[in-house]
Amino acid sequence: MTPTNAYQRLVDALHKHGCRVDEKSGGRAAAQAPGHSDTDRSVSILHLPGRVLINSHSDPTSDVLDALGLTLADLYDNRSGVNYRYGGGRIVHRDPFKKFRQSGDTKDTSLFHAEGLPAETTLPVYFVEGENDVLAVETTGYPAVCAAQGAGKAHLADLEPLRGRPVIVVADKDGPGRRHAQQVVELLAGVAESTVIVEAKTGKDAADHILAGHDLAEFVVVAEQATGPSLQSVRLSDVKPERITWLWPGRMPAGKLVTLDGDPSLGKSTLALTFAATITNGGTWPDNTTCTTPGDVILLSGEDGLADTVRPRLDAAGADVTRVHAVQGITLEDGTLVPPTLGDVRQLEQLIRQTSARLLIVDVLMAYLPGKVDSHKDQDIRRVLSALATMADETGCTVLLLRHLNKAKGGDPLYRGGGSIGIVGAARAGMLVAADPDDETGKVRVLASTKSNLGPPPESLRYQLVSAEGTDVARVDWLGVDGRDARELLSEPTFDDGDDRSSIIRIVTTYLAECGGSAPAADVLKHTRSAGLTDNAVKKARSKRGSGIRTEKSGFGKGASWFWSIDSPIGSEDSRDSETGTNGINGESMECRACGLPLTDPDDQRAGLHLDMPTCRQPQLTDPVCTVCGLPVTSGQGDRHLSCNEPQEDAA
Repeated sequence: MTPTNAYQRLVDALHKHGCRVDEKSGGRAAAQAPGHSDTDRSVSILHLPGRVLINSHSDPTSDVLDALGLTLADLYDNRSGVNYRYGGGRIVHRDPFKKFRQSGDTKDTSLFHAEGLPAETTLPVYFVEGENDVLAVETTGYPAVCAAQGAGKAHLADLEPLRGRPVIVVADKDGPGRRHAQQVVELLAGVAESTVIVEAKTGKDAADHILAGHDLAEFVVVAEQATGPSLQSVRLSDVKPERITWLWPGRMPAGKLVTLDGDPSLGKSTLALTFAATITNGGTWPDNTTCTTPGDVILLSGEDGLADTVRPRLDAAGADVTRVHAVQGITLEDGTLVPPTLGDVRQLEQLIRQTSARLLIVDVLMAYLPGKVDSHKDQDIRRVLSALATMADETGCTVLLLRHLNKAKGGDPLYRGGGSIGIVGAARAGMLVAADPDDETGKVRVLASTKSNLGPPPESLRYQLVSAEGTDVARVDWLGVDGRDARELLSEPTFDDGDDRSSIIRIVTTYLAECGGSAPAADVLKHTRSAGLTDNAVKKARSKRGSGIRTEKSGFGKGASWFWSIDSPIGSEDSRDSETGTNGINGESMECRACGLPLTDPDDQRAGLHLDMPTCRQPQLTDPVCTVCGLPVTSGQGDRHLSCNEPQEDAA
C-alpha cells in the first residue's frame, strides 16, 4: 500500500528494516534505530501538517535516514516541500533544504495562525520563531503564532491579536534567536497582558523541545517581566463581585497568605500540623466551625524530621497522612536534588495543581527565602511574596507562613514577627501564639489574631500541649475562648503612672512586712496574683530603683531558693524608733515627694527624693541637687549651696 503522507512513509520504512515503532497520540512515535537492539527507542518522530520531524538520540539522524533508504525530501508529504498559508494571504514555501520563498500577498502583516487564536484571552499564546515551531506547539493543544520571514522581522507584523493575552516567547538558542525574542517582548509592551521568554530544554527551538518528548511546562525560563510602562485599568462595573471563601472561617481565607508568629517552644509547628489534620479529614475547627473544603496539604518543613517528629504529630492529630505531601527538593537537569525555596513558585504551583492542595505550610519562612533575599528589606520580601500571593490566588491554596518573634518587647503585634513589615503586609490574615502570662502552670498558650483584613477579628483561643495517649508525642488540647487580644498578651507592664507602680510596691512591701521582712519569691508572687497582678508587672516594679525590695539567694545547687525582703518591716520597733528608718528622719514620711515611692537610703530620706533617679531629683529636668544636703540647687549656682561647706546631718 502506497503511503499517504511522510509520517506513514517513515514508519513503513522502519518496519521494513525490522525496527519496532511505538506509536503514541498526537502524531508522536518512538522507534528503534537501525542496527540497535529491539528494546531501543532512540528515534523520536513527530507528525506535522505536510511533513514529519525525526530526531535520533543515538546515531546521527542523517545516518538513520541513509540506513532506511530515505532522503530529506521523503520527510515531506510533497517531496518538493510544504506551503505555509497565512490568514492575510501570504504563502511561504519551504523546500527540504530549508530554503524559503514568498508568494501570494507578500505585504500581508498577519501572524501565522493568528486567525485560529481562541476567544478566551486567559490561555497563554506561544510566540515562536518559525512556522514549523507553530505547528509543533499546536500538537500539544496550545495556540502559537510567529511573524513571517523569521528572526528580526516581528516589527513588520500586526500584533493586535495578542492584546490582553499572556504571551510566552520561545527564543531559538542562538544570538539572532535571542535578540528576536527580546524584540518581540519590547513590541508587546502595552499590548500583551504579560510576557515571559523561555528556551528549549533539549535542542535549539520549540520543535526540537517537543520532538524530544518534553511538555510545554518544561521550557526553561530565561526572563519574565510585565511588558511595558503603560498603566492598565478595569471598570469596576466589569468586575464580578465574589464572596470571600474561608479555609478556617474568620482566620484562614482560601487562596491568601496567612502568618503564624510566636516564640520557639510554644507549639507553632504542632498547631500548623493540627490545622493540616483538620483539612485532610474535613474535621471541626477548635471554635466549632466545620472545614467545608477538605483536601490535601503540602508541607515545607525546615526544622523537624519527617519520620521522628512530623509524621508522629500528624498521627496524633488524626490526620489522613495520605493527603499530606512533604517537599524534599527540586530536581535539576543532571538529577541533583537541591533544597526548594519560595522562589520556585512554578514548581510549587505545579505540585499544588497536581494534588489539589488546600494548604501550603512553610515552616519556617526564613528557611525558605531565596539565597539573595534580605528578610529585612521590604522590597526583597514583597518581590518574593507577591509572586507567592498570586500563585495562592490563582490556585485557591492558602499559604501559612510560620515566623519566630523578634527580640523586641511589647508593642504592636504586627511589628513583632521576624523580618520586614512587608511580610505581614502581604498577608491577608495573621495569627500569633503567646504564653498565657497569668497561667501559674506555665503550660497554657493563647492563639490570637494579629491581622484580619477580610473580616472582623476572631476571638482568641486557649490551648495547651499534651502527650497523645500512650506516646510522648505532643498534640494540641483546646481549652476554649480567651478574652485577651494579641496586644494584651505581648504587653509589658509600664510605669509612666507612678501611682500604678507605687500601688504594686505597697502591696509587696506590706506582705513582706507581715512575713517579718522576708518571704520566698514564689510566695510573694502567689500573693500578688491573688491581688490581680501579673508576675511580669510585679517583677518589673520590684526591679526599679527605689523600690526598697531586695532579692537574695539562699542555698546552692538544686536546693537553692530566692527570697524577697525589705530593710525593716513596716510598723516594727526599728521602723518607729530609728532616726533613719523607713518612716524617715524624725518620723517624717518615708515616701519620695517626686514619685511617691518608699525612701530607704538615709541620704535620700534627708533630701526627700531619690538622689540617684534624675526624674526625682530634678522634677523639672533642669535644677540640680546639692551634693552636701541633697536639696535642689537653683540652676547656675553650681553643685551645692553656698552655705553647705560641710555635710549637714540635720538638713531638712
